[in-house]
Amino acid sequence: MRTLLATLMLVSVVMLALGNAGNCQDEIENRDSKPFPIVETRDKVIAPPEGCHPFYKKYINANGVVIVGSEKVSDAAMITARKTVLHLVSKRPDVLKAMLKHHPRISIMAFSEKASDLPEFGPESAGEWGLGQMPGDPTSLVSEKGIRYKGNKEYIADFLMHEFVHVVHNFAMPKTDPEVVDKIYAAYLNAVKEGRFMAPPREPRENTTPFDEYRDDEYFTHCVNAYYDLNERLPGPWVDIKIGEWGERSGTRKQLRENDPIIYEIIEKFFPKSLTDLRANDMSNRTRAKPPSRKENL
Repeated sequence: MRTLLATLMLVSVVMLALGNAGNCQDEIENRDSKPFPIVETRDKVIAPPEGCHPFYKKYINANGVVIVGSEKVSDAAMITARKTVLHLVSKRPDVLKAMLKHHPRISIMAFSEKASDLPEFGPESAGEWGLGQMPGDPTSLVSEKGIRYKGNKEYIADFLMHEFVHVVHNFAMPKTDPEVVDKIYAAYLNAVKEGRFMAPPREPRENTTPFDEYRDDEYFTHCVNAYYDLNERLPGPWVDIKIGEWGERSGTRKQLRENDPIIYEIIEKFFPKSLTDLRANDMSNRTRAKPPSRKENL
């Protein structure tokens, strides 16, 4: 049975390999950072309470999931992030409860910010997209470019949902539904075998297993994007997608149900049927930003 420890070991190996290949990683330096205080905010952005890092000037609470940003982050991004988190956990209160034991936090980067501007990350961290919080990490990282709020002309793809699904996968599933973790992994291996999840074109194939090549958590978030009919692509670098390149589109709900009914059922078990409650954040008239040209991390 694949354990969470095995997943963590794999992530470490993948990040090390990417680092050796020359990609600038978003390395978390301040791992001893204490959890930020939790105060009630409802849907109002407030000044952070005492105990938060002074870099952050904005704060909002999503039922225990702390969301913070600098003064450069828009209130619309903060409020939409809270609304998105609450919507995604609305079907499974037990998932939120299990998650809270790990002190989940989301640090939002403004359009002009990169990971190295945030206090949790090192000076060489040039990422501008996102990073999912893992056990022992103080925060997730999400760019304002990846938050679906009305008027966001620099929106690229839903990084917020992408990274938060990682948090659900890493923090909650092993506690609430441990058998699902193995099902996701098996489905991911099958997707790679059938060619539905791209095999890396540049990495050596000899003595390399799918477990070493790709992470099942990326496949799962890819499928969640399809489940909500977003059909989005994520910019590189991640896994074997380089800077300036884009991954494959996630597809549609219909395609997901046909190609991977097991993952489809798992998503239905955890997440709401639709994003109806978030339609006020409709991005159908947006102008997509240009593909990235600098080193960025997902």
